[in-house]
Amino acid sequence: MSLSSMSSISVSGMQAAATRLEAAASNIANASSSGSRPDASGATTAYAPVTVKQSDVKGGGVSARIVNAADPYVSTYDPSSPDADGEGMIATPNVDMASELVNVLTARISYEASTKTLKVANDMMKTTLDAFS
Repeated sequence: MSLSSMSSISVSGMQAAATRLEAAASNIANASSSGSRPDASGATTAYAPVTVKQSDVKGGGVSARIVNAADPYVSTYDPSSPDADGEGMIATPNVDMASELVNVLTARISYEASTKTLKVANDMMKTTLDAFS
């Protein structure tokens, strides 16, 4: 493994951690929002929670992308809401705050680990260059 590939692997890890943090922050910020229940076509004005799909990259590193979460809505009874249907039901995002906070902490720890790996790769590169100068 070359020093430059170590750096690119570290940077991809930092980017994946940032993507996980972005998804968790969006879910936390919109957790208390609501909207109309999905109609027959699935359309709704409620926030759809997101999750991150992460995959390995050939040659090392990871790729992360934000996708809509499965089972994005929970029906909640709130007849006073302007979005309530005839039964007084609205759609609220299916966000588990405990899970989202764990995602934030995991993203932070992953980012820190990747930055430390990048620092080690840079230190190794500097040592190598110093040896030849």
